[in-house]
Amino acid sequence: MANCIADKLTSVSSWMGIYLSLQTALSLVGATVPHFSQFYFTVEPHDLIVKKGSKSLLNCSAYHGESTPNIQWMKDSNYLNFENSDRSLLANGSLYFDQIQHSKTSHPTDKGTYQCTATVDGFGTIVSRKADLDIAYLSKHFIKEPQDLVVYLGDTAMFSCEIVGVPHPKVRWIKDGRELAKADNIYQYDDGILEIYPVRFADFGAYSCEAKNMERSRTSRVASLRQNPNTNIEEGVAPKFVMKPKDHREGLAEGWSHHCFSKHKECEDKEDDDDDGYCVMMMAVNQEDKVLVAADTMLAVLVPPRFVKRPANVFAHTNSDVKFECNIYGVPNPTITWLKNGDVLFPSDYFQIVDGKDLKILGLVNSDDGIYQCFGENDLGNVQASAQLVILQPDVPLPTTPSLYPLIHPGALHADAKNLPTEPINLRAVLVSTRFVTLSWQPPAGSIPSDIIAYSVFWQEKGSERERVTNTTTTEANIQHLKPHTEYEYRVIAYNRFGASRQEARITVTTDQEVHVPSPPVNLRAMAMTPTSIRVNWNPPVESKGRISHYVLIYYEVGSDSEKEVSVYSTEHVLKKLKKFREYSLRVVAHNQNGPGMSTEEFVSKTFSDEPSAAPQNFTLEVSSATRIIVRWEPPALDNRNGIITGYKIRYKRRGTKQGKTVTTDGNRNNYALTELRKGTEYQVRISALTVNGSGPATSWEHATTYRDDLLENQVPPRPARLSVKPRANSIIVTWAPPPSDSKILVRGYVLGYGKNLPDVYRSTVDANTHDYTIQNLQPVSEYVISIRAFNKEGEGEVKYETVTTMEETTEEPATPMMPPIGLKAIVLSPSTIVLTWADNTLGKSQKITDNRYYTVRYTPLPSHNRRPRQLNSTDLNAHVDGLKPNTQYEFSVKVIKGRRQSTWSMSVVNTTQESAPGSEPRDLTPVAVEGNPLAVTLNWQPPQKPNGLITGYLIFYTTDSNQADRDWVLEGVVGDKLSTVISDLTPDTTYYFKVQARNRKGYGPMSETKIYKTPKIDQAAMTDSDEQGGLSMNIIIIIIAVAVGIIFCIIIIVVSVLLCKKRDAQRQDIRRRESTSPPNKPLKGIPKDVKPPDLWIHQPNHMEMGKMDKSQRSESNMSVATSTLRRSSRGSSDRLDEFPPGLDIMDKRRNSFVGESGYPSSGEERYQPAHQRSIVRPKPITIPVDAQPLQKEPVATVTALPNGHITQMIDPRDVGGHPMRPVYPRTQYNTQYTSTRRVNAGDIPQSSSTKAMSSLSEDECVGYPPDVFEDSYASRIGYVKPQPNLSPYKKPTPPITAGPIKSRSPLPLITSKAPDVTLKAGKTGKEDNGMEKSLIFMGDNMEFSATVVEALDEYFHELDGPKNMSKL
Repeated sequence: MANCIADKLTSVSSWMGIYLSLQTALSLVGATVPHFSQFYFTVEPHDLIVKKGSKSLLNCSAYHGESTPNIQWMKDSNYLNFENSDRSLLANGSLYFDQIQHSKTSHPTDKGTYQCTATVDGFGTIVSRKADLDIAYLSKHFIKEPQDLVVYLGDTAMFSCEIVGVPHPKVRWIKDGRELAKADNIYQYDDGILEIYPVRFADFGAYSCEAKNMERSRTSRVASLRQNPNTNIEEGVAPKFVMKPKDHREGLAEGWSHHCFSKHKECEDKEDDDDDGYCVMMMAVNQEDKVLVAADTMLAVLVPPRFVKRPANVFAHTNSDVKFECNIYGVPNPTITWLKNGDVLFPSDYFQIVDGKDLKILGLVNSDDGIYQCFGENDLGNVQASAQLVILQPDVPLPTTPSLYPLIHPGALHADAKNLPTEPINLRAVLVSTRFVTLSWQPPAGSIPSDIIAYSVFWQEKGSERERVTNTTTTEANIQHLKPHTEYEYRVIAYNRFGASRQEARITVTTDQEVHVPSPPVNLRAMAMTPTSIRVNWNPPVESKGRISHYVLIYYEVGSDSEKEVSVYSTEHVLKKLKKFREYSLRVVAHNQNGPGMSTEEFVSKTFSDEPSAAPQNFTLEVSSATRIIVRWEPPALDNRNGIITGYKIRYKRRGTKQGKTVTTDGNRNNYALTELRKGTEYQVRISALTVNGSGPATSWEHATTYRDDLLENQVPPRPARLSVKPRANSIIVTWAPPPSDSKILVRGYVLGYGKNLPDVYRSTVDANTHDYTIQNLQPVSEYVISIRAFNKEGEGEVKYETVTTMEETTEEPATPMMPPIGLKAIVLSPSTIVLTWADNTLGKSQKITDNRYYTVRYTPLPSHNRRPRQLNSTDLNAHVDGLKPNTQYEFSVKVIKGRRQSTWSMSVVNTTQESAPGSEPRDLTPVAVEGNPLAVTLNWQPPQKPNGLITGYLIFYTTDSNQADRDWVLEGVVGDKLSTVISDLTPDTTYYFKVQARNRKGYGPMSETKIYKTPKIDQAAMTDSDEQGGLSMNIIIIIIAVAVGIIFCIIIIVVSVLLCKKRDAQRQDIRRRESTSPPNKPLKGIPKDVKPPDLWIHQPNHMEMGKMDKSQRSESNMSVATSTLRRSSRGSSDRLDEFPPGLDIMDKRRNSFVGESGYPSSGEERYQPAHQRSIVRPKPITIPVDAQPLQKEPVATVTALPNGHITQMIDPRDVGGHPMRPVYPRTQYNTQYTSTRRVNAGDIPQSSSTKAMSSLSEDECVGYPPDVFEDSYASRIGYVKPQPNLSPYKKPTPPITAGPIKSRSPLPLITSKAPDVTLKAGKTGKEDNGMEKSLIFMGDNMEFSATVVEALDEYFHELDGPKNMSKL
């Protein structure tokens, strides 16, 4: 019982331990889940203005959800030390000043910029906004004080009072020693301006101002306001400004007033979030219009910084890139600074400030984890916002985004590593430039491409700890924004559904070196000096990379079609003779000894405005009633406006009078109605244009007379007086004149009708003041009928017609100030991707883009069939074009766009994408019964819609069980150019399933839909009768024919072999018969007995007549010889034959025999032919003495073989049963030499001591023989040997032609004398040759030797064996 209880307790404790372990694991898992922590300021310090010696407080407080932040204070970016100081840090984090210290002479002062920092150990640091602490003061002197004024009654009087103080002092006006009382004609402004309008008699007196702030107050001088005593003003006084407005920079929420002495205009509380300011113009004009005075002022509306978009918290993996977005609006534009954990981040290769606001971090590492702050500041204040970056390891999924692939496959815990892919193969850099690299690879070996779901490409600069990564689903990647002449390490990992590959493909690539040209000049500035000149200055480049020879200033008028250049040898230049009030774009390029460097960014500057230099155009007058004249005009030409047209001044008067009136309109109008005129009166009118600089020239006076009476409307108007048309290619400009004025009929509008070849197909109605109209969207070279009629309440009047033909359409070439890109190349990466690269001449040798230009790529497949080209944009000098069709030819071109300028399209380039496996199945598979054969079916189909290459074949699958796997179906192949096939020998009354699959060089495509076909039923008796009537099947007939042909072939081979054997036996018997009848050898007369005959047969005399041999007698020699492997003997004592001809016991060593081509497999195609057995004819050795000189040694022909792939091994001929064969040497590579080895002959001739070097002859060299001695076929099969010229038997041997060393020859064996020695004569004269003795010995030792030569020698032997020749011997 106790044991049972103990077991129970042990079990319970075990389960409790497991439970606690699970709880601990779950808590740990929960604790490790990535999350963001709240960390921010609850209170930030603000600007303070305090009095010296007073107390003050700057507040600061921060919140963190897990701990209390540590607060510290900085003054002017330096941390404060609170020891021995009047400043102290409160418990809530605020900074307390017990007594504000300030002195202009001593250093210690509390005035400055303060910030508080909040730090959480192990987490990060944040920095608050800046707060300025300023000391109150008031200047001793006024900037402006009231001045004495003398004015007329009713004029405007203005006094100004301005002084510097912090905070801004308030101004109080005093008149005659007392505070100025309020009145309806007195205006006091916050900026210290006092305005009195109109001036009354009681306003004259003494005025002063008092300025006061929290520091103190000050009083200005006293100014008097007096009446002008001059009362004679009948002539009139031209207006002038006593106080002109000045430029202002005010905050968005502040009011502003501009003041003009002559004529008051006021603009208060102007608020605009989008515009940076206002341009206001004031004009002074009197009735005489003698002088018009204008003044302009610029109001800059300042906006403090405010966040449009704050940076957000980010999770990111190591090696990835991250971007914090921060958008701050303000006027002027805020300066944005980024901080990490309180430290300022400076731009580098891996920390980039994008567009001056966003922070981009490349190749994240663990140390990048922390708090990042975006800090924006301008003249009105500063703001800050923070974001947290949490770095995760690659195996941790992002909490906010799904993983690209499952980190752990459901069965991965029990699966082996073989399920993971191997590394990608054939990783290579297909394109390397100065700042980008294009990589390409192939899927892992043994994997199906569809199983690979993604690739990760990692790269890092060699020696750097930062590694970047990009993911792709294709087998190529383009890595941008690299550094020139820098070595980078790349690695590629493949992923399938089980995870990442265990290994990775690696490659190291070095980017191209950049040309050593200067960097762009810095601090480019341009400022207008006059309406026609601009001063441009800049600083030298940071990296000159040599001596700067000069600068090139490039400028153009914005919108023009050409650039201008000027060479400058300093860092400043004034551009002159520019157009007035025009924008000019400028950039500077530095030059050194290597050429032009990188260009600065374009800087746009505008020349000053000026008065218009021309009058308005198309100025006309139209009388519309008895008291009304309509004035119409158009603005001056663009080149003559010289600024923004702010208005038009219309001057009109009655004819014959001097006094007139002036009317000013705004600048956007082009007509104006003069009203309240006298009836039946002639008026003179002229007009001029206005800018802020003044009035331009006026037009000449135009005349118009008002009607005497008002117009009637009791009948329809008459037809218009004039109709004129001006055709264009796609439009017609129609103008007309109103009906005659003497008709006195009121016109309320006009009806314009038009149509192609017909009038009034389309109608448009315009008002009575419109006398022109443009008809749009017409067809070129077409005839149109135009009609116009006036109407009023009574109806439409008479019609006036005009016929016109539109012009032919012409394509206007766009303005192309920029040169098109050059050197366009299209590099094919895959069946769907092509990389384009090009060069831009306008970038110089560096080819680095530093401005806002971009490129547009246009591409279309060929033939295009009028398809619309596709386009894509690129900001670099290359582009990846994806999504292309395989095996398709594309045409590419590119152009550059920069702002409002663009180039023409570059020269096009054409390339074809790679092939890929068919992308679709064969179409329209149709089974059709074969007529007359019910057990066969014809399959017809159409090629795939997406062949993706040349179709090389089709696979036909068919089965009777559709549930079988594809590998179990019956398979038949069809070549690619056929679209039908016949499937026969099917089973009756059976359902078959057919499908077809296409293939090309790249693989197999998808299978077609399965088609069903059922064979018909056939009666068994009918089938039996059909089989009996049909006889043997085709297969049996083919087998019988094949067996018969084989038997006949074997019989032919046997018969031929028997005939050849009989012929060989007959030849052997003939040889033995001749040897038995030959006389014994006798020594030659006059020759010593010990002289051995030479081994070479040289200078054959003509009387041998070998050319007369019958070809039929040499037919046997054409048979090839079966070669055995020779084995080279190291001892080299002697060679033996396995069998000898009758009468020959021992043969001479056949070391250096020569053979012709027919017995030699290394020439022509015969070297590859199989060896055939042939009879080996062994001719008798013969000696042919030439002279009677005693010779110590004989010349021996030696063959040195050059390296040859057909040389076989040599078998030692001394082995019993061996078949010695010669090595296969090239026929033209023989060298001969004499051997010094002693040789013993059968005769009494002594050995010769002389040596002689020999060389081989080519097959077409026949020295010493007439042309008819040998046939061409014979000569092509025989090797010849001749001695070297000018060599004596007594000279030392010369080295062979071959480069290898000459091996010593082994001693030659003794032979028995079986053939007589014969002396050769030089000719028929019977005289012996007195030269050196020449001889040739032919050795047969089982070497391949031409049978033709043997037969020739046999004939020669018979000729020598005759009685006549024997008697001569």
